[in-house]
Amino acid sequence: MIAIPYFTALTTYFSYGLLFVFGQFRDFFRKILDWWSTDNLQGYAPICLGLEDFYIRRLYNRVQDCFGRPLSSAPDAWFDVVERYSNDNNKTLKRTNNVSRCLNLGSYNYLGFAAADEYCTPRVIDSLKKYSHSTCSSRVDGGTLALHNELEECVARFVGKPAAIVFGMGYVTNSSILPVLMGKGSLIISDSLNHNSIVNGARGSGATIRVFQHNTPSHLEEVLREQIAEGQPRTRRPWKKIMVVVEGIYSMEGELCKLPEIITICKRYKAYTYLDEAHSIGAVGKTGRGVCELLGVDTSDVDIMMGTFSKSFGSYGGYIAGSKQNKSYLPYKLL
Repeated sequence: MIAIPYFTALTTYFSYGLLFVFGQFRDFFRKILDWWSTDNLQGYAPICLGLEDFYIRRLYNRVQDCFGRPLSSAPDAWFDVVERYSNDNNKTLKRTNNVSRCLNLGSYNYLGFAAADEYCTPRVIDSLKKYSHSTCSSRVDGGTLALHNELEECVARFVGKPAAIVFGMGYVTNSSILPVLMGKGSLIISDSLNHNSIVNGARGSGATIRVFQHNTPSHLEEVLREQIAEGQPRTRRPWKKIMVVVEGIYSMEGELCKLPEIITICKRYKAYTYLDEAHSIGAVGKTGRGVCELLGVDTSDVDIMMGTFSKSFGSYGGYIAGSKQNKSYLPYKLL
């Protein structure tokens, strides 16, 4: 991980503290001046109270023009940003007719596929005209098209697994699949910095959750040994199933998972491996096949491989790749 220089960290916290202190002073004197005035709330309580309201008024409003910038072009490596101005200290922003050409440094469109392309764009338009935007039905009921099967075969072949199943949203892929795979009497051991979709999926599964120190295989082994020895809470029975959940590249840190060491430990203790490759698939490896290719890991050693199309592939949705049994089992359990 890249360490933040102390000077940068200290000056950032100092600036934040300065805004906080001066904001509190202004609010204090404003309360004194407005002591005798009456607020007309018409029976409604304020939506934001306390620190939430303070943060919006005194901190976020000052810099909100840095966020949510309206675009007037495709989100390519370069795009046109609409210029705005404010006459009320950034409480409201008004657009102008001017645009600025800006370099895109905040996009998940790693390979530029989300922009207009002379090869892809016409084919996307043709597919939309032929198949429409949605089937308005679940996959097992009447919503599976030939394109779904073709895409799933392509994904499975690309990542090196026997089968795959695709979903309409990457976040939902994690949050809905983990409750299907794991349940009461099972154990999920999750990296401490896993994405929120994994956290929500683990919580919704009903399984027991334990966390190991971020990207630390030695601590993972300690947790595994301890949990196997103790067994399920209260009954002390053996766990029905144990799954270790990690990310290929951690989304906030940009750090590669120590996958070979983690797989060695999982094999030793007979635990399943769940690999989230949302940020690594398509982006790393000689042919873009993710961390397994980059780190020389056989994909057969990873039990469940999850990924998204919304990053490197410039589209939307997600997938789960694994055994053919998983492909047959998952759609019906998701109903």
